[in-house]
Amino acid sequence: MRLVLSAVLAAVAFFSFTGSGQTRDAQSVINTMLAELGERRPQGCPSRWCACYMDTVLARTGLLPHGTNRARDFASYGQEAQPGAVGAIMVMNNHVGVVVGQCENGQTRIVSGNYSNRVALGCYNPGRAIAWRAPVRH
Repeated sequence: MRLVLSAVLAAVAFFSFTGSGQTRDAQSVINTMLAELGERRPQGCPSRWCACYMDTVLARTGLLPHGTNRARDFASYGQEAQPGAVGAIMVMNNHVGVVVGQCENGQTRIVSGNYSNRVALGCYNPGRAIAWRAPVRH
C-alpha cells in the first residue's frame, strides 16, 4: 500500500505543476482526501456516503458543493473534465470519487469515501463513468 500511495503522490505532485486555477482546486481536493485515507463515514452522512463525503470535501476546500447525497447527481456538477484526467471527478451510477492516476491493470484509480466503508483508493473501469466533472469555485 505504501508503494501505491507513493506512486499516487508522485503523480499528484506532477499534476500540481500545470498551474491553472482549476488544477489548484483539484489539487486541494486530492490533498484533503489523501490526508483522510482510512477515515470512516463523516457525521451527518447517510449509510451510502460517497457523495456526501465528496460534497463536504468540496465545501471544506473552498469549492462549490453540489448539495446532494446521490453519486449520480454529480453528473451535472461543475464543468466537464477530460475523461480519466488526474483531478477529475469520476461519476458512476452508484459511486463518485476523484481521479489520482491509473492502476497497474489500466483501470482508473480514484480516492473516494465509502470504499470498503472508509476513505480509500480504488480501481474502477473507466467505462463505468457516466460523467467526468471538474470542481468549481463559488
